[in-house]
Amino acid sequence: MPQWVYNHRGSIRIDIETCTACKLCYEELPELFADRGDGIPIVYARVIGEDTKERLFKIAEDCPSGSIILE
Repeated sequence: MPQWVYNHRGSIRIDIETCTACKLCYEELPELFADRGDGIPIVYARVIGEDTKERLFKIAEDCPSGSIILE
C-alpha cells in the first residue's frame, strides 16, 4: 500500500479496499496524489509545506469513503 511521510511523525495511506475512485484527492491535490491507472490514487510526494498539509487534512476529512488514512 502506498505510504508517504508528511513529517517525521506521520504518514498517509490509501485504503484501496474501500476507495471508490471518486478522484477527489488527485483532482484537489495533484501535487500529492495521482491516478495509478484504474482510478485508485497513489501518493507520490514525500515532503510538503504547511499550506499543503492543511489542504491534505481537509481532503482526508472530505473523502467520501474515508480511504485516506493519516497516521
